[in-house]
Amino acid sequence: MRIKRIWIFFIVVLLVIASFFLIMNYLDENEFNKDDLTKKTTLSTTIKNNKKEINFTFVGDLLFESLFYRAIDNGYDKDIYFNRVKKYFLDDDISVGNMEVVIGNENLSVSGDGYNFCAPEYIGDLVNSLDFEILSTANNHVNDRGILGIDSTIDYFKNNTSIKTVGTYKDKEDRENARIINVNDIKVGFLAYTYGTNIKVDSSNRSRVGLFRDPDTKIMTDEYKNLLTKEITNLKNQTDIQVVIMHWGLEFTFTPSEEQKEVAKFLNSLGVDIIMGSHSHSIQPIDIIGDDNKTLVYYSMGNFVSHDDDIARTERGNEKYDNAYQFGLLSKVKVEYENNKLNFKEIKTIPIINYFDKNKTNFELIPYSEYNTNYETNHYRYNLGLNKTFIEDTFNSVIEKKYQ
Repeated sequence: MRIKRIWIFFIVVLLVIASFFLIMNYLDENEFNKDDLTKKTTLSTTIKNNKKEINFTFVGDLLFESLFYRAIDNGYDKDIYFNRVKKYFLDDDISVGNMEVVIGNENLSVSGDGYNFCAPEYIGDLVNSLDFEILSTANNHVNDRGILGIDSTIDYFKNNTSIKTVGTYKDKEDRENARIINVNDIKVGFLAYTYGTNIKVDSSNRSRVGLFRDPDTKIMTDEYKNLLTKEITNLKNQTDIQVVIMHWGLEFTFTPSEEQKEVAKFLNSLGVDIIMGSHSHSIQPIDIIGDDNKTLVYYSMGNFVSHDDDIARTERGNEKYDNAYQFGLLSKVKVEYENNKLNFKEIKTIPIINYFDKNKTNFELIPYSEYNTNYETNHYRYNLGLNKTFIEDTFNSVIEKKYQ
């Protein structure tokens, strides 16, 4: 019995020794493959680390008007207004829009019509609930309450939110303080300009508003070209990506004007990466322009927020632009940044409808995918031609499929 146990022990030892040598031999034979795998893993990690991504959300004009204020005064709960669109602002890195009303204070009266706009402070709170990072304040309504309104708007967002405003400034030093957001080690810089203001800014304060053309001649003179060149060049020296927000073009048009196209080319020549346009109150095309440098251009995002049931300055009897006034674009852009080069990896755009019912209340912003028959048929302007067919046909005729 003792001899049998010795033999069993001896056989086990031999098996262990043989297994050890087989394993070592396998590892030696596969040493090259092991090193190759390590190299691939390292290379893959390097590529991944060099490829940085940033996600933008762009929307157009935020134009709060009298119907909205009256509904609130009559008991409408304003906090439901953004409920259906908030999700689009929470899954990005940077959200951008155009704040086209002055935010007032106790010294500035509220106005939401007569082409003269000043919103109460609770509108600022409402806008802040959407998680914007950047708001342009350069538009034709920025001087509706004069310098006091310019200052009150800047002060509201600076003192009550984390939102950066761009396009109007407290002074020269403020204007030279570049608006930069750092996301994923990508520095994104912002500038904003308007064609002019409804109430002309006096000459002593013109530097406080981002103007891209002379307010007297209404021409983009060499003086203004030089100004934009200087500011954009300074921004490029500090950032990786440059976004310029432009308030330009003609109201109630679906196509960009010649001036818009020329200014877009000029900005492209300066190396601007993204141009976000507004002012037309109707959507305009999206395009990528340029040869060596590519610039993504939104000629106009249309209205993100608006509350006018019947626009007095549109052509009488033609409801097309009154209906187009009721929806705008929301665009999600995924940008890939690698080795100092920009790649527009994904651009997805949807219509957002400004809904209010036949009683001119119950305002909501509705993504087109959620704009059901109940919303459609109960919209105040449904019997005036604002229906899903109009929205879909307009959207498809203006925005190329590749950007939808």
